[in-house]
Amino acid sequence: MKKILMHLTRERLFVIFSGIAVSIALALSFYFQVPAMLFGTPTLKIETPQKISISDAEPFTLDVSISNLGDARYPAMSVSISFDSSRLEFLGVEEGNLLIHNSENAAGVAEQLPEWSYNTEQCNESGLINIMYLDMTGGRNAFSKALMENDNNVVLRLNFRLRGSSRSGDVYHLIMEDAVFAASDETQSLAMTTDTLKTKNAKIVVGE
Repeated sequence: MKKILMHLTRERLFVIFSGIAVSIALALSFYFQVPAMLFGTPTLKIETPQKISISDAEPFTLDVSISNLGDARYPAMSVSISFDSSRLEFLGVEEGNLLIHNSENAAGVAEQLPEWSYNTEQCNESGLINIMYLDMTGGRNAFSKALMENDNNVVLRLNFRLRGSSRSGDVYHLIMEDAVFAASDETQSLAMTTDTLKTKNAKIVVGE
């Protein structure tokens, strides 16, 4: 009888320890997958707004944000976004809160925002918004992951206004046709064409 009890005890302990081992394995698996989920391929996203009222003639703003950056410095960034210029008027770009390094600061502290280049008239004529930042200092005034603390991940903001031809119920799509964070070493660049940069488009829904 004693041997039977000992045998049952061993089996029970085996089952218990097996369960613990499986739980630990699952926990470790989740632990190591979380960083990949949180810090996977950087994604450039146009924030989708609430419905825009057809009666509201005021401009509205959409944030373009980046989820993460790689380990390199990125002295150039460009993005091309297509839109329906017969229904939307592109008004220009506002600064975001993603800073660039300041080469004039001896400590290397970021104290400046990038200056974006674009042509509003051409964008509205073509229905394609082309925006670029180019660091002319050879990489000293570049984007970097080190400057993304405190949720400073809004690269820029797009200003639009509904045209008179807009109608309630319309849906307008903003599509990223191209986007690049360029590094001095091209192999470290983030780009749609190499699938090292994901993008997420947006749509504008027109309400009453």
